[in-house]
Amino acid sequence: MEGGFLADSTPDALSPPYVTLWKEKNMKKRIQFITKVVLVLGVLGLWLASCGQAKAPTTEIIIYHTNDMHGRVLGDDEYVIGMDRIAAIHKATENAILVDAGDSLHGLPMATASRGADIVSLMNAAGYAAFVPGNHDFNYGYDRLVELRQMADFPFLAANIEKNASPALDEATIMEIDGVKIGVFGLTTTETAELAMPQYVAGLVFTDPAVAARKQTAALRSEGAHVVIALCHMGLDADRCMTTPELVKEAPDIDVIIDGHSHTVLPDGLWVDDTLIVQAGSLGAYLGQVTIGLEKGQVVAREAALIDFEAAQNVSPDPEVAAMLSALTADLDVLLAEVIGESRVHMSSERAPGVRTQEEALASLIADAYRMAADSEIAVINGGDIRADMPLGAVTKGDVVSILPFGNTLMVKAISPALLKAVLENGVSGIVVDADGGIDHEASAQGRFLNVSGFSFTYDPGAAVGERVLSISLDDGRQLSLDDDKTQIMMAASNYIMSGGDYYDMLADIPVSRELGAADEALAAYMAAHSPFDAPQPGRVVEQTPTR
Repeated sequence: MEGGFLADSTPDALSPPYVTLWKEKNMKKRIQFITKVVLVLGVLGLWLASCGQAKAPTTEIIIYHTNDMHGRVLGDDEYVIGMDRIAAIHKATENAILVDAGDSLHGLPMATASRGADIVSLMNAAGYAAFVPGNHDFNYGYDRLVELRQMADFPFLAANIEKNASPALDEATIMEIDGVKIGVFGLTTTETAELAMPQYVAGLVFTDPAVAARKQTAALRSEGAHVVIALCHMGLDADRCMTTPELVKEAPDIDVIIDGHSHTVLPDGLWVDDTLIVQAGSLGAYLGQVTIGLEKGQVVAREAALIDFEAAQNVSPDPEVAAMLSALTADLDVLLAEVIGESRVHMSSERAPGVRTQEEALASLIADAYRMAADSEIAVINGGDIRADMPLGAVTKGDVVSILPFGNTLMVKAISPALLKAVLENGVSGIVVDADGGIDHEASAQGRFLNVSGFSFTYDPGAAVGERVLSISLDDGRQLSLDDDKTQIMMAASNYIMSGGDYYDMLADIPVSRELGAADEALAAYMAAHSPFDAPQPGRVVEQTPTR
């Protein structure tokens, strides 16, 4: 979900692991109590007692941090704090710095319209002091990332990325606050080399984060840094790359790791040995805060907290950033009115009968767009992602936003025919047959129902759940064996279902082969390339007469 034109504010619009933001509701009373106290103390510049010490440290610094905002810089009424309030909190706090742990320059149109430039301008105005690029920050290509770095008033840190055997970006920086030297270096997940489109990272080498961390920590200590911070876009989810807890085991002399990538909500941080790891969820729902106490240049206290949406509402927005956001929103309205294609037919997004119960032209068109963008063999789209009709005639960027409003990104994974059958079984598992032997569309409507591209399948809606899919045929005529668990097929879909959303748990642990940009951008590009376009031909989802 990352990426895209807009995000829905309802919990079911958020794909895993984003949905963890909503799962944290049950602990919010506890978090809100902590964060409101921390926020008030931070803004007033008062001391926090830490680690049971009776005497406050001689010096205290505050580090505010964000990560994985994916263009969510405009506050809303539900959960996004907004860059204007983040700026206000930072500017009102003495001895504070503000940093970002990546995946913030690409996402909603607020980011993509200017290819990241407007986000950098907002970060400049908010007073960011450092940034580590995440994998999605390469979605405009490395050359554009360098251009954005030149626009920024703060360094882009990545100590483990090389180009032509030299650092591809800044490696580290030292800041001084109230006599305290704070050394910060950056690390980007090595997965970026595989997740990004090859042309975006051509010529870049992503080196071992632990080797880079040991080198940078030693160098910063030798330069007099009292505090060493690793600004990481690595995450806590073990897959094909090093996680930050694993990093600590190989590079232990780091005081604080400010992390991103896994979208993890850590209300109190995570201690691994003597290193504090912090992460602030995603999508601008939290502002992280680390309080560090020092005595005679030695770190004696570290404490993590999260400022959530409700606590942030107690702060008046920063007027400079608020004015910038207002101007950018006005510009965005003009952008969304731009015509990008022409449809020869009206295509419905009706739920039932419709995209949540049967094959529909609009859903097939979107699946085709996914397949083209990903250059994959097949693609699927779940009905729950489709929220507006395709109009007859001129189609604007705003129409695309309405059709796919959730800001999902595209993922490609290699799956077997047997796994594809399991995926399709989940898609049709909610179909209910009525007393007359037909499909009860109202009772059947579920967001998990799939439309497809690159293949067709036949199913029996009256058969037992898990035994409904009868056949799968690729567009080239090949009939797939439903129990074949060896053959590999490249499938494109939104990160929502690829991460297990809508009960697609069988896909969650499959390694990501590629991760692309926004799903709605793929649809817009497809329409522009094929305009004027017709509805796709039917026959991809075939309902056999239900078994009685």
